Amino acid sequence: MMQPEPTTKCIRVSSLDAVSAVDRFSALPDGLIHTVLSFLPAPEVVRTCLLSRRWRSLWRSAPCINLDERDFGISIMIIRDGTLEEKWARFEDFATNLLLFHDNTSSLGEFRLSSRAYNQRHVDRWIRRGIEYCPSVLNIQILEHHRFKLPPVVGLNFHHLKMLCLHSVDLGSHFAGLLCSACPVMEDLKLGNCEFSGNSSQVITSRTLKKLELECCLNKTGYPLVITAPSLAYLCLCYGCYEAGISLCKMDSLVGAEIYVTEYETLSEQTERELLCSLYNVTSLKLMGFEVEVMLNDESDKFPVFPNMRTLDLHSCFLDEYELYDKLEALGSFLQSAPCLEKLILQYCMFYSFSDSEWEIERKSITLHRQYGKTFQCQKLKLIEVIYDHDHDHRLIELLWSLGRRLPEASIKLKKIKRFLT
Repeated sequence: MMQPEPTTKCIRVSSLDAVSAVDRFSALPDGLIHTVLSFLPAPEVVRTCLLSRRWRSLWRSAPCINLDERDFGISIMIIRDGTLEEKWARFEDFATNLLLFHDNTSSLGEFRLSSRAYNQRHVDRWIRRGIEYCPSVLNIQILEHHRFKLPPVVGLNFHHLKMLCLHSVDLGSHFAGLLCSACPVMEDLKLGNCEFSGNSSQVITSRTLKKLELECCLNKTGYPLVITAPSLAYLCLCYGCYEAGISLCKMDSLVGAEIYVTEYETLSEQTERELLCSLYNVTSLKLMGFEVEVMLNDESDKFPVFPNMRTLDLHSCFLDEYELYDKLEALGSFLQSAPCLEKLILQYCMFYSFSDSEWEIERKSITLHRQYGKTFQCQKLKLIEVIYDHDHDHRLIELLWSLGRRLPEASIKLKKIKRFLT
């Protein structure tokens, strides 16, 4: 038997009930409302002034200013269809007025700007104005390949700064000095596609810095980039161009590090080796693009022991022209410098997963020798995880056999993950 459809009841809400509902929401303390506003795009934050008298001025005291050109429909597509000027004019008018009327009686929690330098004069003014609010978090993302010249700033405006993120910015010659003297509570620094310019030495010095990320940065000053951060706990160096090298000093607090290099970079084997030597205190280390020569530690006085290292993650390492025997010798000698190592991850290491030449003759069979190199003593190493995407030329079988012979105390876990090459 079919069930009767539920009847629809009309519920009449009086205007008094509606006002009460709004009042209950508006009765929240300013701090909680400001937290909610911090998750909204800047145009939506300003529109809240239309809700009621209670909300009329809340946007002016919001502790987060997030200016993003994408909230105004600006993208690569509109540049091509010729509507950029109109959309930029709206964005420019909004950003200028928001910064003009925002309450500046207290320090700002966050200032975020994500924009291309379509009008450099206005972008420069927005950055200056945002910095004048003495933010705790400053995030400037220039959405272009060419770098935006960072305007001169007053050091007093950085006394509250804890996190600084800059992308596609020309740091000039004053940036290093700014970090040293004007940022007494800085803890997190991230630089992406930035350039150290000028004709003087480049130094990042901070007693309070705990996290540092340098991604695709450039230093062609002729001087090495010197990083001195005794409180640093995490370091990420991702690609980039450092013609005179990188020097790490006083890294006693470093716990985790990631170093990514490529064959196209200007880092010499000596520089890569010195970087490794500076990371002696880490518990977790990820390396990408390192080759055999860098890992060899025949000269024990020039290569340190890593007494705290528990996890070593090697990504696309040992892809040079050495034989597998030599690559495993280099790996084993490095592992013996980490007496507490518990887990080794090999991601796409030792061999390319594709043929270098269409004329290369694939091996139809291989011989696995019973005695293949010496055994390495890594007593605490319990797991070797091998990540691959294709076993070209039976090389994976040979690698697994050799690892098992040389590191007999560790279990080997094989994982196939398809790699997407760009």
